[in-house]
Amino acid sequence: MKNKEIAEVFRQVAQLLEIKGDNPYRIRAYEKAAQTIEALGVDVEELAKKDKLTSIPGIGADLASKIQEILRTNTLSLLEELKKEIPPALLTFLQIPSLGPKKVKAIYDKFGITSLEELEKLCLEHKIARLSGFGLKTEENILKGIKLLKERKGRRPLGEVLPYAEEVVEILKLKAPIENIALAGSIRRRKEKVKDIDVLITSEQPDKVMTVVANLPQVEEVIAFGETKTSVRLKMGIQMDVRVVPQDSWGAALAYFTGSKAHNIRVRELALQMGLKINEYGVYRGEEWIGGRTEEEVYSLLGLPWIPPELREDQGEIEAALEGRLPKLVDYSDVVGDGHVHSTYSDGASSLEE
Repeated sequence: MKNKEIAEVFRQVAQLLEIKGDNPYRIRAYEKAAQTIEALGVDVEELAKKDKLTSIPGIGADLASKIQEILRTNTLSLLEELKKEIPPALLTFLQIPSLGPKKVKAIYDKFGITSLEELEKLCLEHKIARLSGFGLKTEENILKGIKLLKERKGRRPLGEVLPYAEEVVEILKLKAPIENIALAGSIRRRKEKVKDIDVLITSEQPDKVMTVVANLPQVEEVIAFGETKTSVRLKMGIQMDVRVVPQDSWGAALAYFTGSKAHNIRVRELALQMGLKINEYGVYRGEEWIGGRTEEEVYSLLGLPWIPPELREDQGEIEAALEGRLPKLVDYSDVVGDGHVHSTYSDGASSLEE
């Protein structure tokens, strides 16, 4: 488990304790622990193995035992208990950028609302603006946040899901008999918000692969189990679909399940114009399979260069590829700028040396 995930558990505990009106010192201890762990330059899991968690600044025996629990169970009993005590809607309210725990508590204490619809109604009636410390601007921002939540219902930030998905992939590489494995879907296209995790695999032993998938420590529930496709709900609250495909179909399947749907439709139209058929198993001329081992092979059979996943949205990338003018993606080496940081001289969590 990554430091960021452990920090997020502590951050959620602090938020829920604040909504409950718990001891400010206890709340601050969890907030500080979250900040420290997130900024730590070493792997917390490695420190735990060496029994050195209390060497982390601000981490005493109690917090150290809670870190051990998180590493062991992928959750924290305290957090689960708090979630049961606090109305689920209040957890949703915390996803609105302009609402922190203090403001959520103030709204709940005053109105006792337990749904996003009730919060929206209060804002439209300008009752939120009248609360001390709020005002019309905050009310307007809350309405914007509610609109975004509705638009992105069921979707999570890429930055939150990607590290989790990559960790699952690494575990599968170690524990399952796999030849190829890759993330597909909206994660591979690097969409800002993703709905689920798609994993593609090739293996000579698909039954063993799926057994490993179903028994991953990150799995909360097995939704469907099969030799070629297994769907699970992960403890982070997102669905993961794992497919095992034939080795010869790897490229075609990776292209198909990466999407987007609109891009795939355009690719199929292009194939038809050339007298070809394309699906997740390969490219066909009539009934004859003519390719599909790699994405490069699939695109080449259609007279196209390989198109980066980030461009596959039917936003002109097919036309650009046909004309040889695909844009170069921005790389890390292209990014320049000045770093803006805070140290312990002010309100930062790390010293200048760190």
